[in-house]
Amino acid sequence: MDTQDLPNNSATRLLEILLKINYEGNIALSEGITESFISVFCNALHIEKTSERFYLQLGKLLILIEDIENDIQKLPKLKIEGYEKTLQKIKRWFSDQYHNDYWHTVNENFQNSDSFVFHMLYNCAFDLGEQEVIINQEQLTELKDQISSLLEKIIESDISQPSKSLLREKLIELRKVVEEYQFYGADGIRKSTEESLGALMINSSEVKAEQDKKPVQEFLKLLTNILDIATKTKQLLPEGIGETLKNLLPPG
Repeated sequence: MDTQDLPNNSATRLLEILLKINYEGNIALSEGITESFISVFCNALHIEKTSERFYLQLGKLLILIEDIENDIQKLPKLKIEGYEKTLQKIKRWFSDQYHNDYWHTVNENFQNSDSFVFHMLYNCAFDLGEQEVIINQEQLTELKDQISSLLEKIIESDISQPSKSLLREKLIELRKVVEEYQFYGADGIRKSTEESLGALMINSSEVKAEQDKKPVQEFLKLLTNILDIATKTKQLLPEGIGETLKNLLPPG
């Protein structure tokens, strides 16, 4: 199933994740490899095969399903009912009754419903329409590198400890969201960036006292750059943040 022509939204992201898991499981079956459900899931998402990592990622997947449940509420009632049933079926795929099973056992339970569920999710993605901008892998890699580089500079900088702790915390949170783009999408990156800017607004007097220091300026410029990438228009900036940036950033 090709997802390239689908609009970018929460349903498309879930469909792409499910297709990755299904593909990984089918590869194991075709090669006669006996893989556990957890192993297939972890291999598909390129994460360490541990229970801790599995449940962490599973939690994010279930949150993504909840996002879709919220997003479809704007659709006609009949479509909402159909898509809600589909999402409930997907949740059952990942219920704990299957976590200790081998993939071939799990696959036997799913094979009769896979095509229908994927088809419904495909239609759901079309009905939701374009909701997010697309951030490509090259941009994501560049953002992660920029965040990591700035994180090191801030840790080694001479800014006050409260400011350093605040900027460090926000950069670590933002890097996690960028790394988990397949779950959070551009909208999740935008929200995380806005939360960082909101934290600056709350602590604006303290941050403003050090606004001329290079690490603080680089932090602010990085956030504005991320918002440029993750939003379609400048009007998506939260109320008041634009004025705060204007006051904190140097002219030009």
